[in-house]
Amino acid sequence: MEQEDINSFIEHNLKNFSVNSTGWNDLIGKMLSELIAAGWNMKHDVFGKEKFGGLRCSIYSEDEELNARLRTITHKYARLSGKTCEICGNEGKLRIINSWETTLCINHFIDQKPIMEIDEQQNVIYEKKSILNMKDIVKAEVEFDLKQLNLYIQNPIATDEPFSFAGQDPNYYLLLNAVPLHLFPEGMQGRISDLFQNLKDCEICGHKALYHQSCLRCHNEPWGSSKYHEDDYGEKLEYIKECQMDMFIDEDGYEEYFKYDHSFEKIPGHQILFTPADLEEYKKLLF
Repeated sequence: MEQEDINSFIEHNLKNFSVNSTGWNDLIGKMLSELIAAGWNMKHDVFGKEKFGGLRCSIYSEDEELNARLRTITHKYARLSGKTCEICGNEGKLRIINSWETTLCINHFIDQKPIMEIDEQQNVIYEKKSILNMKDIVKAEVEFDLKQLNLYIQNPIATDEPFSFAGQDPNYYLLLNAVPLHLFPEGMQGRISDLFQNLKDCEICGHKALYHQSCLRCHNEPWGSSKYHEDDYGEKLEYIKECQMDMFIDEDGYEEYFKYDHSFEKIPGHQILFTPADLEEYKKLLF
């Protein structure tokens, strides 16, 4: 079998894959090469698509032994696609954008889900553009247990639609804290004030972000808030250490994205309790 024939087969079949960009082309090419080596007849096309952020390949043979080899290969590349950015081919993770699952590196994720910031002039910046200035806000509302902020501004164009921000996005609490309290309904002013006046130190992530029984930054519970903590972990240090290792591994990409969050103060002298050896042992248990 000539390499030229294999290259021609790969080039011909790449167009049969309905994917979002070219970042998986190298993976698809390698997969097609392995399928041929496993016994796939190059007279037959191979089809595939992106689904739920992963590569799915449609291929079948009536030869059961061959079919088993083909499944092993396609499953292998489905797993690899879940670690490869669909756009550039660099290391990626499964991300959620507007309820859609996609596999992206952090840079292309931020391109599609930009981070909101507040500059020194109190402009709210989104997609590198100022979308409003704090002094232009005339009314503010919060919904869903303070997890959504709606801002209404003075606008020469008549519209009732507010600017909306969600609690799962970086710098949300920075913005919520920056909005003058009197712009909120009276019934909500006390709740918002209570939140920011009663934040405590989170021993897990090292931010002053603990509110009641949950950290607003890392979303972990403080030790002892659940009756299961002692049964599952034995002691406080083990619980904190395991939570910190989960954050470091960052399987869902949350920490990678939230390193741009400036909502909460960092605690001076905060300690990371796990060692490199602890992390390696923990990874063996997980993976």
